Amino acid sequence: MDLDRRILIFDGPEGELQQLALDLIGRDFEVHYANDIDEAQMLARETNGRINAVLFAVSDALPPVGELAERFGVAPAALIPTGARPADPVVAALYAHDVRWHLWDNPPDESIRFVISSVLFEQDPLEIRFHRRIPTRLPAQLEINGEKSDTTIRDISLGGACLLGGIVGTRDDQGSLCFSVGENEFRLPVQLAWTVGEADDNASVAGVTFLEVSPASGDAINGLLEMVIARHQIEKPN
Repeated sequence: MDLDRRILIFDGPEGELQQLALDLIGRDFEVHYANDIDEAQMLARETNGRINAVLFAVSDALPPVGELAERFGVAPAALIPTGARPADPVVAALYAHDVRWHLWDNPPDESIRFVISSVLFEQDPLEIRFHRRIPTRLPAQLEINGEKSDTTIRDISLGGACLLGGIVGTRDDQGSLCFSVGENEFRLPVQLAWTVGEADDNASVAGVTFLEVSPASGDAINGLLEMVIARHQIEKPN
């Protein structure tokens, strides 16, 4: 886990984000949790400005967005409101203060991963990825050195994909990844960047780098990205 990437979960007094905090432990960032604003501010200060994203429960008792961001030492764009979708005037206020991502109404795990990774992608000065990752559950077939295996694409970008299960080959091996988006099938040349687990383990995971992306497959991946962004980006209410 990269401890230079940190998120702060600022909960309400009812502790509605406790389970989310527990679920996020062990990801590729360190999790800090508090349900009191002074305690949350103290935790943020103790990280010496290394909070990259703040998930918070929307409440009428909260201070204005600008003050909240200042207390935690982040830009307003690093704030991620969670819980039930608030009324339109609150959404309009969030939008007006440059809060752009939300996790409202009990989103699935892949949505949580996408929104947090999107904020990290935008806010973390140490982010090394060039492409935003898109959470998905696309069936796929991985072929390495003539050996084929069914797998699932856990997330994908223009640069590569993370695969779950059915991993064959070892690091630096080259082959292809075949998958469909809608009615279109794509086969992209890949190189294994890393693997974790045994080949016959359904929980095995691997990262592959795309060696070449055709215009059609690039358009398909960008289309997936646009659909996910539309579901989780805050738009100004009409």
